[in-house]
Amino acid sequence: MNPARGDRPVTGIEVSGEWVRAVVAGVEKFSADSRESALLVLEAAGLADAEPGEWYALAGYVDAVADIHDIVGDQAVHALGQRIARAVSFPDGAGSVPAGLTALDDVCRAGHRGGDPGGYAFRQIGDEDGRVECRTPYPCVFDRGIVEGAAVAHADGFVCVCEVGACRTDGADRCTYEVSW
Repeated sequence: MNPARGDRPVTGIEVSGEWVRAVVAGVEKFSADSRESALLVLEAAGLADAEPGEWYALAGYVDAVADIHDIVGDQAVHALGQRIARAVSFPDGAGSVPAGLTALDDVCRAGHRGGDPGGYAFRQIGDEDGRVECRTPYPCVFDRGIVEGAAVAHADGFVCVCEVGACRTDGADRCTYEVSW
């Protein structure tokens, strides 16, 4: 497996239809050629008509996101990751960036079943910054989008997410992002 796409085993794990629908909805916003190609990938994986409340094989979902990445590149897949924060429910108490990023791991686990999908570990560093370590099977840029989407959804202003330190692309077991708000 390409380490930039994650190196966590996904056999037997499922992802919720809400997570899948977020990607399908994002693909609908692509330009015509990219949208058509990405929809073909989702259709081939049996994900194009995903329904909320249903469950789908994580392996097929991860492969589809990675294949879409090969078609449309980093920016578009980053945007797909950002859509996750708008498509899933965060706990009512997650009203700030630190609370939202802390809750992200539980949100991830609620959106997956049947095994350990990995997750997101947030550590606050200062009043307006912290770090998130991602250990998931998703492409790095998709994870970065998920982190950024969660931060933006809970911010009342500017958010900046930058990769620092370890990255799966370089063979690490995680990607690390510094988040400031």
